[in-house]
Amino acid sequence: MKYFVFALFVSCTTLLVTSCKQEAVQYYKFVEDGSLIRPLDYRTWIFVGSAATPKSLDSTVLFPDFQNVYMDPDSYKFWRENGYYREGTIFVKELLRTGETISPIGRGFYQGPHYSLSATIKDTLLFPDTPGGWQYFKFTNYEKQLLENTSVALGGACIACHNNTKAGFGPFTELYPVLLDAKNYGKENPENRNTRTGLDETMKSYTEEH
Repeated sequence: MKYFVFALFVSCTTLLVTSCKQEAVQYYKFVEDGSLIRPLDYRTWIFVGSAATPKSLDSTVLFPDFQNVYMDPDSYKFWRENGYYREGTIFVKELLRTGETISPIGRGFYQGPHYSLSATIKDTLLFPDTPGGWQYFKFTNYEKQLLENTSVALGGACIACHNNTKAGFGPFTELYPVLLDAKNYGKENPENRNTRTGLDETMKSYTEEH
Protein backbone atom coordinates (compact mmCIF):
# COMPACT_ATOMS: atom_id res chain seq x y z
CA MET A 1 0.00 0.00 0.00
CA LYS A 2 2.81 2.41 0.89
CA TYR A 3 4.55 1.56 -2.38
CA PHE A 4 1.34 2.26 -4.33
CA VAL A 5 0.91 5.68 -2.71
CA PHE A 6 4.54 6.56 -3.37
CA ALA A 7 4.30 5.42 -7.02
CA LEU A 8 1.11 7.43 -7.45
CA PHE A 9 2.79 10.52 -5.99
CA VAL A 10 5.79 10.13 -8.34
CA SER A 11 3.52 9.65 -11.36
CA CYS A 12 1.45 12.73 -10.54
CA THR A 13 4.57 14.82 -9.92
CA THR A 14 6.09 13.67 -13.22
CA LEU A 15 2.87 14.49 -15.06
CA LEU A 16 2.75 17.94 -13.49
CA VAL A 17 6.37 18.71 -14.39
CA THR A 18 5.88 17.44 -17.95
CA SER A 19 2.77 19.58 -18.37
CA CYS A 20 4.64 22.64 -17.13
CA LYS A 21 7.47 22.00 -19.56
CA GLN A 22 5.06 21.66 -22.49
CA GLU A 23 3.13 24.81 -21.64
CA ALA A 24 4.09 27.59 -24.06
CA VAL A 25 5.38 30.83 -22.61
CA GLN A 26 3.21 33.83 -23.47
CA TYR A 27 5.39 36.90 -23.90
CA TYR A 28 2.56 39.39 -24.41
CA LYS A 29 -1.00 39.89 -23.23
CA PHE A 30 -3.91 42.13 -24.18
CA VAL A 31 -6.67 43.64 -22.08
CA GLU A 32 -10.34 43.47 -23.04
CA ASP A 33 -10.29 46.62 -25.16
CA GLY A 34 -7.48 45.22 -27.31
CA SER A 35 -4.66 47.26 -25.77
CA LEU A 36 -1.30 45.58 -25.27
CA ILE A 37 0.00 45.26 -21.71
CA ARG A 38 3.52 46.66 -21.40
CA PRO A 39 5.97 43.73 -21.61
CA LEU A 40 8.11 43.02 -18.56
CA ASP A 41 11.59 41.52 -18.09
CA TYR A 42 12.47 42.08 -21.75
CA ARG A 43 16.10 42.95 -20.95
CA THR A 44 16.55 39.25 -20.19
CA TRP A 45 15.50 38.44 -23.77
CA ILE A 46 17.76 38.21 -26.83
CA PHE A 47 19.46 41.51 -27.66
CA VAL A 48 19.40 41.62 -31.47
CA GLY A 49 20.96 45.01 -32.16
CA SER A 50 21.31 48.72 -31.59
CA ALA A 51 21.22 51.72 -33.90
CA ALA A 52 22.93 55.05 -33.24
CA THR A 53 20.89 57.84 -34.82
CA PRO A 54 21.91 61.08 -33.06
CA LYS A 55 20.15 64.34 -33.87
CA SER A 56 23.55 65.95 -34.33
CA LEU A 57 24.00 63.86 -37.47
CA ASP A 58 20.44 64.09 -38.78
CA SER A 59 17.93 66.60 -37.44
CA THR A 60 15.05 64.71 -39.11
CA VAL A 61 15.78 61.33 -37.54
CA LEU A 62 12.65 59.57 -36.24
CA PHE A 63 14.09 57.96 -33.13
CA PRO A 64 17.03 59.80 -31.54
CA ASP A 65 19.55 58.88 -30.26
CA PHE A 66 19.96 55.12 -29.66
CA GLN A 67 17.62 52.19 -30.28
CA ASN A 68 18.16 48.95 -28.36
CA VAL A 69 16.06 46.07 -29.67
CA TYR A 70 15.18 42.84 -27.84
CA MET A 71 13.41 39.70 -29.13
CA ASP A 72 11.63 37.08 -27.06
CA PRO A 73 13.86 33.98 -26.66
CA ASP A 74 11.40 31.40 -28.04
CA SER A 75 10.96 33.39 -31.25
CA TYR A 76 14.71 33.81 -31.58
CA LYS A 77 15.15 30.04 -31.25
CA PHE A 78 12.48 29.47 -33.89
CA TRP A 79 14.12 32.03 -36.22
CA ARG A 80 17.52 30.42 -35.74
CA GLU A 81 16.17 26.98 -36.63
CA ASN A 82 13.65 27.90 -39.35
CA GLY A 83 14.72 31.24 -40.81
CA TYR A 84 11.39 33.02 -40.53
CA TYR A 85 9.32 34.68 -37.81
CA ARG A 86 6.82 32.53 -35.95
CA GLU A 87 3.33 33.52 -34.88
CA GLY A 88 3.61 35.33 -31.56
CA THR A 89 7.00 36.92 -32.19
CA ILE A 90 7.52 40.10 -30.18
CA PHE A 91 10.25 42.72 -30.36
CA VAL A 92 10.71 45.44 -27.75
CA LYS A 93 12.55 48.66 -28.59
CA GLU A 94 14.03 51.00 -26.00
CA LEU A 95 15.24 54.47 -26.90
CA LEU A 96 18.18 56.04 -25.09
CA ARG A 97 19.54 59.55 -25.10
CA THR A 98 23.15 60.34 -25.96
CA GLY A 99 25.45 60.17 -22.97
CA GLU A 100 29.16 60.92 -22.82
CA THR A 101 31.00 61.63 -26.08
CA ILE A 102 34.51 61.04 -24.72
CA SER A 103 35.79 57.87 -23.07
CA PRO A 104 39.14 56.12 -22.43
CA ILE A 105 38.75 54.32 -25.76
CA GLY A 106 38.12 57.47 -27.79
CA ARG A 107 35.55 60.03 -28.89
CA GLY A 108 32.17 58.74 -29.98
CA PHE A 109 28.49 58.42 -29.16
CA TYR A 110 27.83 56.55 -25.93
CA GLN A 111 24.47 55.57 -24.55
CA GLY A 112 22.78 57.68 -21.89
CA PRO A 113 19.44 57.39 -20.01
CA HIS A 114 16.50 55.34 -21.30
CA TYR A 115 13.46 57.39 -22.26
CA SER A 116 11.00 55.50 -24.52
CA LEU A 117 9.55 52.02 -24.99
CA SER A 118 7.67 50.42 -27.85
CA ALA A 119 6.84 46.93 -29.14
CA THR A 120 6.19 45.07 -32.39
CA ILE A 121 4.14 41.87 -32.54
CA LYS A 122 3.41 39.32 -35.25
CA ASP A 123 -0.08 37.92 -34.75
CA THR A 124 -2.06 37.24 -37.92
CA LEU A 125 -5.12 36.10 -35.95
CA LEU A 126 -5.43 39.40 -34.09
CA PHE A 127 -4.20 41.57 -36.96
CA PRO A 128 -5.22 39.87 -40.22
CA ASP A 129 -5.40 43.15 -42.14
CA THR A 130 -1.85 44.35 -41.44
CA PRO A 131 1.10 43.31 -43.64
CA GLY A 132 2.44 40.00 -42.31
CA GLY A 133 0.25 40.36 -39.23
CA TRP A 134 2.71 42.86 -37.68
CA GLN A 135 1.31 45.54 -35.38
CA TYR A 136 3.02 48.33 -33.42
CA PHE A 137 2.64 49.78 -29.92
CA LYS A 138 4.16 52.57 -27.84
CA PHE A 139 4.04 53.07 -24.07
CA THR A 140 5.79 56.42 -23.66
CA ASN A 141 3.84 59.32 -22.18
CA TYR A 142 5.93 62.47 -22.41
CA GLU A 143 3.39 64.66 -20.59
CA LYS A 144 3.27 62.37 -17.55
CA GLN A 145 6.97 61.52 -17.90
CA LEU A 146 6.34 57.82 -17.42
CA LEU A 147 5.51 54.63 -19.27
CA GLU A 148 1.86 53.69 -19.65
CA ASN A 149 0.78 50.20 -18.58
CA THR A 150 -1.01 49.57 -21.89
CA SER A 151 -0.92 50.75 -25.49
CA VAL A 152 -3.47 50.70 -28.30
CA ALA A 153 -2.35 49.48 -31.72
CA LEU A 154 -0.72 52.33 -33.64
CA GLY A 155 -0.81 51.04 -37.22
CA GLY A 156 -0.76 53.94 -39.69
CA ALA A 157 2.62 55.66 -39.89
CA CYS A 158 4.37 52.73 -38.15
CA ILE A 159 3.15 50.27 -40.79
CA ALA A 160 4.02 52.68 -43.60
CA CYS A 161 7.59 53.03 -42.33
CA HIS A 162 8.06 49.30 -41.79
CA ASN A 163 6.82 48.62 -45.30
CA ASN A 164 10.21 50.05 -46.38
CA THR A 165 12.12 47.05 -45.05
CA LYS A 166 13.89 44.75 -47.51
CA ALA A 167 11.18 42.18 -46.84
CA GLY A 168 8.49 44.76 -47.64
CA PHE A 169 6.99 44.74 -44.12
CA GLY A 170 7.76 43.83 -40.51
CA PRO A 171 11.04 44.25 -38.60
CA PHE A 172 14.13 45.82 -40.16
CA THR A 173 15.89 42.46 -40.07
CA GLU A 174 18.64 43.70 -42.37
CA LEU A 175 19.80 46.06 -39.60
CA TYR A 176 20.25 43.36 -36.96
CA PRO A 177 23.51 41.38 -37.40
CA VAL A 178 22.54 38.98 -34.62
CA LEU A 179 19.49 37.86 -36.61
CA LEU A 180 21.35 37.77 -39.91
CA ASP A 181 23.99 35.56 -38.31
CA ALA A 182 21.42 33.22 -36.78
CA LYS A 183 19.00 32.81 -39.69
CA ASN A 184 18.61 29.08 -40.48
CA TYR A 185 21.74 28.32 -38.44
CA GLY A 186 20.11 25.38 -36.68
CA LYS A 187 19.97 24.27 -33.06
CA GLU A 188 23.44 25.53 -32.14
CA ASN A 189 24.38 29.14 -31.44
CA PRO A 190 26.30 30.97 -34.20
CA GLU A 191 28.33 33.06 -31.74
CA ASN A 192 30.20 29.89 -30.75
CA ARG A 193 31.89 29.63 -34.14
CA ASN A 194 35.55 30.65 -34.40
CA THR A 195 34.87 32.61 -37.61
CA ARG A 196 33.55 36.16 -38.01
CA THR A 197 32.10 37.52 -41.25
CA GLY A 198 33.82 40.90 -40.84
CA LEU A 199 37.22 39.56 -39.87
CA ASP A 200 40.00 39.92 -42.46
CA GLU A 201 43.60 41.16 -42.74
CA THR A 202 42.58 44.82 -43.12
CA MET A 203 41.15 44.80 -39.60
CA LYS A 204 44.63 44.45 -38.09
CA SER A 205 45.70 47.94 -39.11
CA TYR A 206 42.16 49.31 -38.70
CA THR A 207 42.04 48.44 -34.99
CA GLU A 208 45.75 48.98 -34.33
CA GLU A 209 46.32 45.52 -32.88
CA HIS A 210 43.28 45.64 -30.52
